[in-house]
Amino acid sequence: MCFSATASFSASAILIPVGIYCVKKSMRFEKPYWFFALIPLMFGIQQIFEGSVWLSIKSGNDGEIHYPALGFMFFSHLFWLIWIPLSCYVIEENKLRKKLFFVLIILGAAHGLSMYTPLWFNKDWLIVELVRQSIVYKAILIHDEFVPRIVMRILYALIVVIPLLISGDRFIRIFGLIILISVVISTVFYSYAFISIWCFFAAILSLYILYMIYQKARIADESTL
Repeated sequence: MCFSATASFSASAILIPVGIYCVKKSMRFEKPYWFFALIPLMFGIQQIFEGSVWLSIKSGNDGEIHYPALGFMFFSHLFWLIWIPLSCYVIEENKLRKKLFFVLIILGAAHGLSMYTPLWFNKDWLIVELVRQSIVYKAILIHDEFVPRIVMRILYALIVVIPLLISGDRFIRIFGLIILISVVISTVFYSYAFISIWCFFAAILSLYILYMIYQKARIADESTL
């Protein structure tokens, strides 16, 4: 599989207009599905940052890598940990699940801020390398001395995947299953560059939201007839 600046920028060129379309379509729904509709757009922006990282690596200018890498990691290490459970929370009707999603939002924010914030103040805590034609983000975390990385990865996956899998919305549960499969594949076959590769897979898979929003819009239109 070939990952490159072209792949990242091409993905963003598709995802951003898809996200804009989904947001416009979702505005006609009773529930705020626009939180989910924004996901392809946000993935598109994330891929722009990764494309910029690719260009900096290829040019050999290490000084230009840091801030695009921080832009990419804002999404990978913070944004998705909050946005995914929040997106499930705002459309959920079951009170028990809603409480759980709220807890996951708080846990995701705490987990994300603990990983991401120190990188802004310690430039040497983030090293970006190219391994097997994939970008590897090597970040020092403040809890490295106390918590194994595998535990942190499992916690991350649980915060993102659980609300999707147990959502009261059938379409979202399907999306959660797709994302779970991408996590497993990325872990088994691409563990050396998990962050970059899983985010790329998840970005492409977020096109499923276009189908979800289209179906929601169709149902909404039929109910008004």
